Amino acid sequence: MQGEDQARTDARIRRVRRQDLPALLELVGGPAAGRMRALHRLTRTLVADVYVLERAAALRGVVAVVYRRSLAHGGLTATIDAVRALPETREGDAQTADERADVRALVACAVARAERRGCVAIDAAPTTPDVRAALDEAGFAPGAVQLVRPLRPAAMPAKEDA
Repeated sequence: MQGEDQARTDARIRRVRRQDLPALLELVGGPAAGRMRALHRLTRTLVADVYVLERAAALRGVVAVVYRRSLAHGGLTATIDAVRALPETREGDAQTADERADVRALVACAVARAERRGCVAIDAAPTTPDVRAALDEAGFAPGAVQLVRPLRPAAMPAKEDA
């Protein structure tokens, strides 16, 4: 039992490595054929950081942070582009306490990276209740409503004929 508890707490967050990429493909949007290329590009650019949470030599979570200059904020800002705990192999959809703790740790990592980069603000769009809870706990507050328009033809809504 003690060894099992120790394995749960021996998590570390590190920069993504090339050998991690296949495990992250399902998190990348867009056509399946271009996902690996998109992930490679994201991990090699200076305007993004991708970190993974590793426990017992297995990936347990990922966070991606992208950076941009903002006129509205008057400096460098960060966006948590993706944050997700990777589920352990088990029956059911309920997220475990470890996975919720992993999400909190990944959000804290993103905030720390943005601070180290000198960002004046960081934003995120919560994708699940657990991500929302982690963002609230980290001091995020509701901001402006963001509207999104896909630019890929396959993702565009069909127009009805008049």
